[in-house]
Amino acid sequence: MVSSIIMKLMAKNAESRYQSAWGIKADLEECLHQLENTGGMEAFQLGRHDIYDKFQISQKLYGRKTQVETLLAAFERISTTSPNRKPESEMMLVTGYFGIGKSALVQEIHKPITQKHGYFITGKFDQFGRNIPYSAIVNAFGSLVRQLLSESEACLQQWRENIQAALGANGQVIVDVIPEVELIIGKQSVVPEVGATEAQNRFNLVFQKFIRVFCAKEHPLVIFLDDLQWVDSATLKLIELMISDRSSQYLFVIGAYREEEVNSTHPLRMALQQLKKAGTTINQIILAPLELSDVAQLIADTLHSDTAWLQPLAELVIKKTLGNPFFVNEFLKTLYAENLLTFDVNRRIWQWDIAQIQDRDITDNVVELMIGKLKQLTRATQLLLSLAACVGANFSLNILANICEKLPDEISPDLVEAVHLGVILPTSELNAQLLIPDYKLLHDRVQQAVQRVSVIDPPSSCFASVSLSTNDAQVLASSTSINLIL
Repeated sequence: MVSSIIMKLMAKNAESRYQSAWGIKADLEECLHQLENTGGMEAFQLGRHDIYDKFQISQKLYGRKTQVETLLAAFERISTTSPNRKPESEMMLVTGYFGIGKSALVQEIHKPITQKHGYFITGKFDQFGRNIPYSAIVNAFGSLVRQLLSESEACLQQWRENIQAALGANGQVIVDVIPEVELIIGKQSVVPEVGATEAQNRFNLVFQKFIRVFCAKEHPLVIFLDDLQWVDSATLKLIELMISDRSSQYLFVIGAYREEEVNSTHPLRMALQQLKKAGTTINQIILAPLELSDVAQLIADTLHSDTAWLQPLAELVIKKTLGNPFFVNEFLKTLYAENLLTFDVNRRIWQWDIAQIQDRDITDNVVELMIGKLKQLTRATQLLLSLAACVGANFSLNILANICEKLPDEISPDLVEAVHLGVILPTSELNAQLLIPDYKLLHDRVQQAVQRVSVIDPPSSCFASVSLSTNDAQVLASSTSINLIL
């Protein structure tokens, strides 16, 4: 039982952990009581006396069981061989409106795939970085290479031999876009200079060979490319070659995009039509809004209440958000922030007033909702986030500090304020300096909202003279929305 208590404390999802010191104390006292009276411990339900007074939206995935099973079934197809069939590459498209939960759905299969020794890598296209060729694929394979570098020397040697055999004298072509590869295969000879078209063709051919290295029966490869509505033309061509490559097996490409932003003339739509004509297997999952029962269960798990009791609240949330998961979360956060959803300490339950919520003017537009949140931040934090949004959906503390000509520990408190409000999320643990090095904006709609706040209420000084390293300058220069003069 002590082990069970420790496992509850270490649970992945926040709502599965103890919510108060009182709950831990009560369970430990029960263990002690049994030990003193019987000399042993019988199993009992943990957390019976816990107090759930902290507002924490449930991190589970709701209403997507069928879709998760569809993705896992596709993975089984590309990773399983039989006498009558050899595995082929496959592509699965996940579509729906923004905030519908496309990324959350795909991330749900990450753990099952890695448990079956598959590699799962992710790349995300940026709405303000469409002029950066291959950015999402490069980021995805960069993370895979860093994962390989953590393996044993014997495994690393095997990867070194496989990569070198595949790339031959063209290793530098890959090192130029994924520098981490050099840490595995070492310094490479310079490749001959050729014309633009020849260089493009050479890159595509070499990258195809590079990808094949990681697609094997022992470790199938799953590539998740998010926000394909912002894909650049060079990457789109590479995806076509990658999926239609008949020599490639054990490869599963998952692409997510917003249906409303990909019309019949969009390059992505046209590329997909060409792939289907060529006989490539492309399946699709269209995500619908959450049902009332799903929203009710989410709220019940969040507030640790009975679904029947909170049915009126769930119906109001559905009406306001139309079942969009991102809107649901933001709406609930707003209710809590405006004290329309409170915890009654004496009765130990959450409470709300439906009439009071209906009377309050809470916008149905998520961007306006986020702008309202952002305006609660200090001006320094708003300006900091507007600069972060120029870097991209993901940004580092060091780059942001360089832009501001300050030390990381000087701007860290402002970012902490934004984390507490929930507009940015940390993506790494504390470092040796007790600072969080990496962050991401909650959603690309937040990225838009941050920039709208800076436009609506611009800072008194709109220009800054900044001294940056070459690498940092390249990162910043890649953004089409940059509002600095470098």
